[in-house]
Parts: sequence; C-alpha cells; structure tokens
Amino acid sequence: MWDERLNEAPVFHLEMRHEQQPENSFQLRLGQGGQIYSLQGPFGESVPPSWRAPGGALSPWNDEVWQFVAVCTRYNGLDAIQKAGSVPEAFAEELERSGYRDSFFIHNSGAYIPGDAEIQSLYCPLLASDFDEKTRTARMLNWGLVPQVKTIHRSPLLYYTQVRDVGDGVIELTWVVHNFSDREDVVFDHLNAPWGGTRISSLPLRYVSSPTGQLLEREGLLSEHGTIDVRKTGGWNLSTASDATDAPSLALVYGRDRHLVAELARRDAGEPYAQFKHSLYRDWRANAPFYETRWKDWATRPPNSFRNYDVCEIIPKLRIVPDSTIWFRSYLVVGAKEKVMEQATALVDHVDYGLLRFPRASTALTTASLPATDGVPAASFDLYSKPVSGSRPLFLIQNTETGAEVVTGDPYRFVKTEPLALSLPETHPAADYFENAVGYSMDENRSDWRALLGYALLEEPAEPGWRRLSETLPNARFPAPGGRHLDLWVKSPAGESGQD
Repeated sequence: MWDERLNEAPVFHLEMRHEQQPENSFQLRLGQGGQIYSLQGPFGESVPPSWRAPGGALSPWNDEVWQFVAVCTRYNGLDAIQKAGSVPEAFAEELERSGYRDSFFIHNSGAYIPGDAEIQSLYCPLLASDFDEKTRTARMLNWGLVPQVKTIHRSPLLYYTQVRDVGDGVIELTWVVHNFSDREDVVFDHLNAPWGGTRISSLPLRYVSSPTGQLLEREGLLSEHGTIDVRKTGGWNLSTASDATDAPSLALVYGRDRHLVAELARRDAGEPYAQFKHSLYRDWRANAPFYETRWKDWATRPPNSFRNYDVCEIIPKLRIVPDSTIWFRSYLVVGAKEKVMEQATALVDHVDYGLLRFPRASTALTTASLPATDGVPAASFDLYSKPVSGSRPLFLIQNTETGAEVVTGDPYRFVKTEPLALSLPETHPAADYFENAVGYSMDENRSDWRALLGYALLEEPAEPGWRRLSETLPNARFPAPGGRHLDLWVKSPAGESGQD
C-alpha cells in the first residue's frame, strides 16, 4: 500500500472508524505529527503512497498527507533573500558548503529523511492528545517542524489539530496555529489549509465545482500556476472513481472567503485582522509528464510503485504574526458522488476561519505539576492555558542522553547546533536575521518533547503571586537562563510561596 521502504509503526497515533452505509463508511488514521496519513473508504485507500524514487530522500508520511503548512516568505530560501537586496557570492557559497537548508516552511506532519540519515522518521513532537468517544473527536497538539532535518531556521509554530466525525461521511477538520517567534519579522503569510490530495489509482478523476455547483475540469480553468480565486469556484472539489452518479467519491470543502470583506475593513481601520487578500485554490497532478512516459501503465502497475498523487491545496490569505493565533476549519466528505456533491454544497457556508485572541482576564490558568524524580523534589505552579498576549509556551523536555527533564521556553534546548558564518551587508534587510546564524540538526536532537505545560509571561504582571521560574524551580529542573531559555513568570498555586 505504501512505499516499500516505509514503516507505518512509528507514524501511527490513532484510528477513527465510521461505520454507516457502505458508501459513506470510512477508516481514518492520524499520525504522530498531527497529519491524516490514511483515509480508506469505498474507493479503497485515498491517500497517496508517499513514494519516492530509489536513492533519494524519503518522505515518510510528511508530504502526501492532509496537513496544515505555513511558509515565512520573507526568509524562505536564498531566492527570497536575493530579491530583498544584493547578496554577496560568499554568502551563497557558505550556505551551500554548510549543508544546512534554507527553506522556511513548517509542516504539521514531519520531516523529509535524507538517504544517508541514521534516523528513519521524524514527526512533529506530540505534546498532548485526547479522543472523545461521545463526540467522535480527536485532538492533538504538536510543535511544527521545519521539514528539512538540517536547517538554518527555527520553528515558532504550535499546531492544535481537531478531527471530528460529524456523521454521514462528513469529516470536520479544524486547525489552531500559534506563532511564538521572538522576532517581529518572522511572519507566516503563505498558508495551506489544508495541503493534501488523493491517490490517482483509487480516485482517478478530479473536478472543481463552479459557483453554481457544476463539475469543471481543472485543465483550462486554473491559472498558469494551477490556481483560481476560491470565489470563482463553488467552494469544494471532487475526486471520484468514475463519472457514475453513485461512484465512490471524496470531496474537500474549502469555502469561498466568507470573511474577506469584513477582514479587509478591519485591516483598513487599523484593527487586528488575519486575512489580507482573496484566497486561492490550487490543483495539479504531481509529476504529470511521467504519466505519458515511464508511468503510462499507471492504471495496472502496483499503486505504491509511482508518485500516484493528485495534489490540491487551499491557500487562505491569512497571516500569522508573532504573538498571534489563527484558526481554520474545512471538511472532507466520503460517499457516493451525487450525494457527496449535495453535502459539499451545503457545507460551504460552514467553512470558517479568523484571528483568535485570549484576554488575560477571561483566560483560565492551568496547574503544571511535576512529580519528584531522581532526587529532584516535586513542584507545581500555575500559568495560562492559552496563548495570551505577552506569553511564551513552556515545554517539558527530557534529554534522551542524560535522562534529565527540564522546563524551558526553548524547544531546541537539546538539539545539536553550530554557528554559521552567513553575514550580509549591514544595508541588506535580512542582515540582522543572519547576524548570528545557527545551523540546527534535528536528526541529532537528543530530545523527548514530553508536554506543553502552558503559557508563561515575559513580563511581571501587576497582580501579586507571580514569580520567575528561577525562583520557583531548582536548577536541576530549570537550568540557569540564557539565550532563548528565558526566565519567564509563573504563578505560585494558592497557599504556596514557591522554591526557597
């Protein structure tokens, strides 16, 4: 079913089964990174096989999956740096020589694995999860990763993912994404919500809906970049096994920019906003020319022996600035073609998105309780349960070499790093960003990211009872602050005064 070199055991997190009528029953598997890596229905397996040509990098359920992706276009690769200003040849040469990658996008799944890597997979660290049997809802919290295992960029994104079995073949997908970057210029302004697609051998036909609900072929409809304004579509696409009215089908419902006018009005009024432009639908067949040459027998060859991927992505023109949180909701629909089209049309107005704000006065505190371990006494403290303004996420991370657990705001605490000589002229807009460039080796991370404890404050609040972490925890749990390992503010539980 999958690329023969891949092992499913490390990616598997949980399975959701919907058993109703044969045409709308499904089996969905969520991966450790928050991605949907398998969706089986009456059409068979709909997610592509994550195939890669022999000898190259592997893509173990980190690309051809349903996931959220965020791109920081300002620093996404050398081309972006060169467009911003003149770049000395020495900069490009040193970057190439370093072996570290310069792409700056964040997956909600995992990393590409180089052919010579010692690791077989690396998924976005799972910090929390639960499953509500009554509401048929799975929730996951992951720290998103730059998918290149050796990178010059830091990921400041947390992905909250919710997958809900609504019934009648409808799957609700909701993402909440928080940017905790300490740099104002690290803005994620090119998003995929979602990035995904279908297995051609299972669902060979792909259509885009018109505003009146007609099925349109993508050829001749999309721009040279494979895109179209979502408002020029019906707000959903359809992948189907055939043109029969009862053919097994899967729809993605992505909406039609329901808040665009209101969001632009907020922007123009100087109010907080997320959306800055109309959103796009993008659709293409990966490695399309090969279907006329080396893969022309695609309909009869093993489905895991070629790319087998019809891509679709929604590009909502939202931006995620530092210290901000956005959300996006869309739908997948499993069933017979005619019924799926009807359901998809009805769901368009339920697609939703926007900016989320969490005022301190109305945001609950949560208690972080750390049990005694290896001679380190138990400890507890309060902090915010959601990302209020002026806060940073606080992680519990174990060093896999020493076994020591530390509380820190720096998820790269135990990741191998090295300084890089990537200086730019002072006049270049990106000079400050690369002034103290660092290479991060995520394949040598020595980290077990255990949990997100909550959100601690950067500055001391006016109300009493708040203390710095260094006053609350012993050095064994909270090493001396430095760099991005900040001495944040937390609150002592009622009746406690903290670490003496």
